Amino acid sequence: MIPSTTQFSGLTMPVFTAFGWAGEEAAIKFALSQLELFIDALHFSLTREAQGLLPYHGLDRGSQSVYLATTEQPEKGLYIAFFARPMSLEISLNLKDKATLNRAFKAVEGELIHFHRLLAELGPEWNLRIQQMEYDEETETATHYQDIYKDPIASLDIEKARAVFERAAFLNTEEKWLAPLVVSYRLDSEKAAAMGRMIIKVMGETIVKLLPLIRLLTGQVKKGKAKPAPKAKARRPAAVEDTTIRQPSDAAELGQFTYVSELKPLHIQRGFINLTSNHWPFFAINARTETRPVTVVFEGQTDKKSAVWRLVPNDLARLVLGAQAQQWLEENFSSEERIQITAIKLDDDNIQIILSPVD
Repeated sequence: MIPSTTQFSGLTMPVFTAFGWAGEEAAIKFALSQLELFIDALHFSLTREAQGLLPYHGLDRGSQSVYLATTEQPEKGLYIAFFARPMSLEISLNLKDKATLNRAFKAVEGELIHFHRLLAELGPEWNLRIQQMEYDEETETATHYQDIYKDPIASLDIEKARAVFERAAFLNTEEKWLAPLVVSYRLDSEKAAAMGRMIIKVMGETIVKLLPLIRLLTGQVKKGKAKPAPKAKARRPAAVEDTTIRQPSDAAELGQFTYVSELKPLHIQRGFINLTSNHWPFFAINARTETRPVTVVFEGQTDKKSAVWRLVPNDLARLVLGAQAQQWLEENFSSEERIQITAIKLDDDNIQIILSPVD
């Protein structure tokens, strides 16, 4: 059934504040109805791949949340929950079923470096929590014992990740223990409310960012082809270079955009990537801004020495890479290949840029 998306006008502030009003049954009922419209519209708007991986969606009145799930009973598989709290919209990827967790931890063990990179590419505003819980197999209930890890993803280096997941995998095989996994992010409630219906597009893009992680944890990893050696390519006319901002005109208010740029020999040699004059307002603090420091994330690595420059006279935005990111660009790209730039404004007003190849 096609949802009536015209009924959904956004998650307004009353939706968020309702969950802070204890005993206000009418307010909670209204908020849950709006969340249900939201999840119906979001699932309908997802890519075919995302709908295939997360075919189930709905409202969970018990936890006062909505979800996208891999199984009809969300907690028996992997699911993404959305909680509207007074101060934030929380998005969390969850694994709580013992058998599902065993399969997921085995997959992580075989792909730890890849898994760690996928986590890092989500961005430092995301958090990871793995609990150690006492588990009663007969009743399938669990009680919190302690946290194995509960910190931002940015604090998880590869050695710590190895220790954390080895411990979680071992405990989860024990009859007495359960080691649930949660990857979460919180969006300020006022920002979420200000997006109106555009929140469907923004959350849809967030789900797309999570798909590689979902595939790995559920054992549905796509087998990538080996990258061929660089070869000479026929030069394309300049007119075909992609200069379209991959986000609506009010991207600055929404706090993120995605763009695909074509690399030239000089770009690779000197370590920069051209954006467009349409992108500069996203980075400008005021009319006098000439450069804006940014954090660049690529293949599980982070470079904090990069910046976006404003080029005169046409206000072209140029991402100038730090030494670490420049070396990665030189080693992994050749002339006329394309690269995807995803820019995100974090809650502390810093900007993170995620770089990834385009097939």
